[in-house]
Amino acid sequence: MSVKRKKLLIDTDAGVDDAQAILIALQDPDVDVIGITCVMGNADAKQVGLNVLRILKVADKLDIPVFVGCNDPLLGDKKPASDYHGSDGFGDAPDKEAPDESLLQSEHAVTALVRLAKEHEGEMTLVCIGPLTNVAMAIRMDGTFGSRLKGCYIMGGNHEGKGNMTTSAEFNFYSDPEAAYVVLNQLKSPITIVTWETCDRHSLPWEFYHKLRTNNNRITNFLRKVEQLSVNYSIENKWGSFIPCDEVLVACCLNHDVIKTCHDVYATVEIKGQYTWGQMVVDWKSVLKKENNVKIVTDIEQSVYENVLMKLVQG
Repeated sequence: MSVKRKKLLIDTDAGVDDAQAILIALQDPDVDVIGITCVMGNADAKQVGLNVLRILKVADKLDIPVFVGCNDPLLGDKKPASDYHGSDGFGDAPDKEAPDESLLQSEHAVTALVRLAKEHEGEMTLVCIGPLTNVAMAIRMDGTFGSRLKGCYIMGGNHEGKGNMTTSAEFNFYSDPEAAYVVLNQLKSPITIVTWETCDRHSLPWEFYHKLRTNNNRITNFLRKVEQLSVNYSIENKWGSFIPCDEVLVACCLNHDVIKTCHDVYATVEIKGQYTWGQMVVDWKSVLKKENNVKIVTDIEQSVYENVLMKLVQG
């Protein structure tokens, strides 16, 4: 009996950790990535599109359509990109033989999201590994957008109030809090979230990270090159481990054995707080008496997750 292939649409801001996450999906024999939409975040939206083309070239998958989307948050308060990913999102490690921008689709990412959800109704899983601006705009364009999805996986937010951009906000939600608010409250699709704290808790010991990058093949050489700036940044700042995030989400999406503990809860996003703007607020005690709208992954099986990462670079 053949296994039904999963159809994924990936919405990304294609920084360093997005690269490995996308490659995991591209190399999975039971997955069809039917499109990749690009949003500002680790770089401007068009640069993100160029980064995605480099990923597809490494995976020999340049036939997958890439759509450039929103380059500003819903309310226009654009945040500066993090130094962690470099000015181009890919560690300032250019490729003279990178695919030409003519390979980017002319259709806007938001229009593509709505169209593809209709064409693959009930079959397409949306994987969000960047700010949620494109997805929020798709909801605004078509209120039935989310109900057409099989499910939605989001890397973002925080379930313990710990931030990596402010005292209490994670990067993807911080980059466009209003978009995150719209998605969590109005998507009308099963949502699974992997938060910053979960990724931080399951960071990679340096010994294991260097083991991942020892092979001499096309994927490993590419990842080593674009990650070098981030690795140097981590070491200079005395981080005790390497902290990828989007990889955790994609691993959970493609292999549910990665998930150890998750909770059905109601969660929203603070969009008015002076100190907590962009924080994901989780109603652990059902104080708000609202219907659960998300599953939050709070713990994963580290060995299963690390096997997913190792399988990619050994292939």
